Amino acid sequence: MTDPVLLRSRDRPRVRAKRWLMVLILGAIAISLGYGLFIRATQIRPPEISAEMRAQAELPLEVKGPRSYIGKSWLGRERGIWELHLFGDPYALGYAQGRLADRLFLNAEDYMFREMNRYIPSKIALQLVRLGVRLRYRHLGDQLPPDRAVEIAGIASGVADLHGDFLPIYHRLVFYHALHDITQSLENSPLLGCSAFAASGSATSNGHLLIGRNFDFEGPEPFDGDKAVLFFRPTGKIPFASVAWGGMAGVVTGLNGEGIYVSINASRSDDKGKDGIPVEILVREVLEQAKSVDDAIAIVKKSPVMVPDFYLVGDGKTGDSAVIERTPTRIEVRRSRGSIDRNGASDAPLVLTNHALAPAFSGDAENDRLKRYLTSGARYRRMSELVQRWRGLIDPKKVLEILRDKKGDGGAPLGLGNRNALDALIATHSVVVDATSLILWVGEGPHLIGRYRAFDLRKELYDEERAAPADLPPDNLSEDDLRNFHDAQAAIKAAHELEKAGAHERALEEAEKAVALEDNLPEARRLLGDLYRAAQRPDDARRQYQRFLELNPPYLKDIEQVRGILGSL
Repeated sequence: MTDPVLLRSRDRPRVRAKRWLMVLILGAIAISLGYGLFIRATQIRPPEISAEMRAQAELPLEVKGPRSYIGKSWLGRERGIWELHLFGDPYALGYAQGRLADRLFLNAEDYMFREMNRYIPSKIALQLVRLGVRLRYRHLGDQLPPDRAVEIAGIASGVADLHGDFLPIYHRLVFYHALHDITQSLENSPLLGCSAFAASGSATSNGHLLIGRNFDFEGPEPFDGDKAVLFFRPTGKIPFASVAWGGMAGVVTGLNGEGIYVSINASRSDDKGKDGIPVEILVREVLEQAKSVDDAIAIVKKSPVMVPDFYLVGDGKTGDSAVIERTPTRIEVRRSRGSIDRNGASDAPLVLTNHALAPAFSGDAENDRLKRYLTSGARYRRMSELVQRWRGLIDPKKVLEILRDKKGDGGAPLGLGNRNALDALIATHSVVVDATSLILWVGEGPHLIGRYRAFDLRKELYDEERAAPADLPPDNLSEDDLRNFHDAQAAIKAAHELEKAGAHERALEEAEKAVALEDNLPEARRLLGDLYRAAQRPDDARRQYQRFLELNPPYLKDIEQVRGILGSL
């Protein structure tokens, strides 16, 4: 007969194994339920769209020559830049845009996902990022005006969804419309480079309100090559033009049919926000509603925002313009009317880059760091200098000449692509605007190099016929200089990759190629100095570091580091 004690001792491991199995099963169930509840709680869902609204908007796509149509709305590229002409209520506007610009949207989205996977190759890390963003911005959909939520739902219905495994299409589109706000806090934000100015009255050759604006978004190439001018004719609202890209209901640069211009420049501040309307959606609200600068200021003032930004606003009817310096907790306004320039002239042109000028921000550490350690201060000084120099003679061609300026303070020479320049060869789009005549010139690219195509908003928004405005000419930058610059940039990139891989001699060769191709690139000189120092060649390193400091490098942090290194060599 078997001993009962022995039987119990033999059963214990089995019992423990069953208990652990049950614990694991229950734990997996709990995790699965918890994950499901998290996904449900953080999901940004589209508004309900009636079957009648869908039936009226979701029309078949028709191709007629170089244009594609959804109802009255159409897409074409007959003038070198993509044009989207959109008509109707919010859902119709969105569906037509999504369906017509589907390929353009997919190109940009595929690029962004490739870059995200390149920078975050770990699937676990990428999943954590996805969950963190969902949690932090779970209330973002609540900040959208109802019409914009419906319009974005229309876009979501119109485009193909190839990345639904990451986030549902509507959820992704809401995030894309807040990408400006989400990336604002990054140390190397791709948006902290925009420059703009507005001049009118005695400052311009014809008294019109003229505006120049570079949107320096160091984003993927499709945002430059596939830029679009979107002409919105929303039912019951002010029609307007937006310079952006396909799949965009929000606005970063726009001019409405009342002559109201609005654009945004990113900034930094000690003021921290939490929830608020995405800035691109806020600018859209301004363009659809504002008939004066005061209207625009009032709309911005009443709207909670997540991050600091500056809004350049102008009224072509009166010539009035303003810079709204807005943070989550403060708003300051600089007006052109009543302002006095440094020579005592009234109604001075307004210049803005990325730092605040209002006295209220004098003690703001983040604003001060942006001005001194990044390039905003240098660009502001140069643009102010040029606007003052050409005061009274500013016309559209002169506006473009100022935007294309590649020199530093006082006309100091800079190497191509130097971030201290107004034209650092990074702009995703650039515009010249005559807000009084309702004429918009948009650079066809790349960057500011190509022609600026003219669009008459009286024709595009109101179907009025008048003499077509002339385009503005391309840059005179030589093909050889541009090719050498791009080849030097490619050599710098290769040198960094080779250095990371431990191939120091090959990295040194690529850095030397970069310097030979473009003698005035501070980043090439810094890299070459670092590589010489690592190779125990202090004299060669010293020469490169000294040359680096002579080339007006854009970032004070790099200057301080190199000075420290020179002191130790």
